[in-house]
Amino acid sequence: MADGFVSAGKQFTQRYLQVMFASLKDATPEQVQEELEHCRNINRKPVRVPRYFRKYFTESQFQASNGFNMQVFNAEPCRNKDTLILYIHGGACIYQPVFFHWRFVHDLSIRTGCRILMPIYPKYPEYHCVDNMAVMLDFYERHVMPMGAKKVVLMGDSFGGNVAMSMTQEIAQRGWQPVSTLVLMSPCVDNAFTRRDEMKALQPLDEMIKLERIESIMGGWQGELPPTHPWVSPVYGDVSAFPDDTLLIYGSNEILKVDALLLTEKMRELGCPIQSVEYPGMFHTFPLFPIKEGFEAIRLMVNSIR
Repeated sequence: MADGFVSAGKQFTQRYLQVMFASLKDATPEQVQEELEHCRNINRKPVRVPRYFRKYFTESQFQASNGFNMQVFNAEPCRNKDTLILYIHGGACIYQPVFFHWRFVHDLSIRTGCRILMPIYPKYPEYHCVDNMAVMLDFYERHVMPMGAKKVVLMGDSFGGNVAMSMTQEIAQRGWQPVSTLVLMSPCVDNAFTRRDEMKALQPLDEMIKLERIESIMGGWQGELPPTHPWVSPVYGDVSAFPDDTLLIYGSNEILKVDALLLTEKMRELGCPIQSVEYPGMFHTFPLFPIKEGFEAIRLMVNSIR
């Protein structure tokens, strides 16, 4: 039965990715702008949990000091009250969580027994990097820390990994309750794109991320900040602020493999511990999907969290 489930999950994943890839064909600047305006309108509306997962999540609101009203979704079997997971979903800083984010968080909550918070943070083009960091750091200080968990785990996929890294650095700099474990799935760490040629070489293998589109979006997201600012590109921040228990997972067939190798290289040069795991033949954020390699990666995450 387990093999049948994984096989069905792989088929479902393949169909989903085929549809998504079709929507990510090379776009003109005008089409990218249309997409951004579409996202602006969508992101002004409340996020709704997919029907299948509604009974597994509760919703709360966080009123940030800058006035942003943030939805926060809670998955909490809560057998392990000592550990809290703050999960930052990906989506190129413009998209809300998709079905597979909800599936992943639900699965992780069952496997770990931990309460998981998934905030719906400010997105571009309505907001910029400084707006988001103000809200997320405020959320950590006034909501996460008062919950009293002995261990706080920060997790993120893709752009969410970028935010998780920047938050971890700021949290350490401000002397707040430290992040105990940092889990990163295919994070974007260098939005200055200093290794662009290496990314272009991998582009034929990666149908999920289009480099030029991401460059354009991230150029807007950074706002007034330079591309090497740690809130934009956390690899240029203090990576020694990351906890000893830092797990990095990525696929060989994605352009952000370049970012993963850059982060691994920098941390090891500084003598900072990191468990960096590359999955051959895998695509961007593959742990979100119900495939064999995804389940293997989740087991690795669970062991790290425990």
